[in-house]
Amino acid sequence: MSTSGAYTFSVNRDQIVRLAMLNIGQLQDVEAPTPQEISDCALFLNMLVKQWMGKADFAPGLKTWTRRHGHLFLSGATGQYTVGPGATGWTNSYLQTTLTAAAAGGQPVVAVTSVTGVTAGDKIGVQLASGTLFWTTILSIASLNVTMAANLPSAAASGAFVFTYTTTAQQPDVIETAVLRDGAMNDTPLRMITLQEYDFLPSKANPLFISDPSAIYHEFQLGNSTIFIDCAGAQDVTKHIAMTYMEATQDFVSATDTPSYPQEWYLPLAWGLGKQIAPMFNAPWTQNMEDNYKMALAIAQKKEPERSALFFQPGEDG
Repeated sequence: MSTSGAYTFSVNRDQIVRLAMLNIGQLQDVEAPTPQEISDCALFLNMLVKQWMGKADFAPGLKTWTRRHGHLFLSGATGQYTVGPGATGWTNSYLQTTLTAAAAGGQPVVAVTSVTGVTAGDKIGVQLASGTLFWTTILSIASLNVTMAANLPSAAASGAFVFTYTTTAQQPDVIETAVLRDGAMNDTPLRMITLQEYDFLPSKANPLFISDPSAIYHEFQLGNSTIFIDCAGAQDVTKHIAMTYMEATQDFVSATDTPSYPQEWYLPLAWGLGKQIAPMFNAPWTQNMEDNYKMALAIAQKKEPERSALFFQPGEDG
C-alpha cells in the first residue's frame, strides 16, 4: 500500500456551491447548477466567509491564515495615517537603503547604496534634511541611480534613509501587536489604546508635540482604516510602526477561486452554505444536516487554539 504523497487538495467556488446544493437535495448526481443559481449561491458564500473572518466567528482560533505583518511609515507633519489599499507608506514588506551622496531639491535623481530587489514602479520614500519622508514612485533605475516620478521638494543629505516597496497592503481587520522599529531593526513595544484613551490625550493635536509615538489607536473604516498615534507627528521618520494584524478573507469572484481558508474549513463552508441557501430553495433543513454542520464547524473552530500569556497581579485590596 502506498500513499499519494500529495497535500494540495482544494475546492473552488463552484464546487462548494454544487456540494451545498447536493447536501440539501436540490441537485441530482449528474445535474449542474444553473448560472442564476451559481450567482445567488455565490452571494451567500461571500457573505458567509466575511462573517467567519477575523475574530468575529465565535472560534477560539487566531486565524493565522489571515495574519499579516505590516509596516507603516511615519511623518513629522501628522499623527493620523491611512492603512489600506489607498494608503501611502503602508506595506507588508519593504527594502531599506541609504543615499550615497547628497541630493538637491528640485531634481528627481538620487544615488543609493543598493538597488537589489528594487524595480521601476515601486514606491520610494526619501528622508529629507527637513526630517520628513518624501514619497513618490520610481520611473527607472540606472546602475545605482534612481529616477523618481517627482522632484525632491527639498534637499536630502548623504546617508539619509531610503525606503521602497512594491505593493500596498490591505487594511487591518484586527491589529494584534505593534512596535516602533528603528533603522537598526530594534523594536520598542507600542501600547494599543481605546478611543476614549486617545480622545483624552491632552497634546495629541498640538503641532509642537513631535515625538516618538508610544501608543496607537486603530479605527476601522470601510475601505481604509486609520491609525492614530499619541503625538502630533513623529520626530524620527527613520523609525516606523511594524504591526501584526489580520486582514479580511479574499472574495470569491470567479468559478475557480479557492477559499482563503485552510482545508479544515472546506467542509463547514459547504454545509454552512447549504444552511444559508435552503430557504431560498424551500428545502427542509433536517436535524441530520444540522448535526453535520455543527460537527464540521466545531472541528474547524479548534484548528488554531488561542495562545496567550497570562499575568496575575493583586487587586486594589491586595
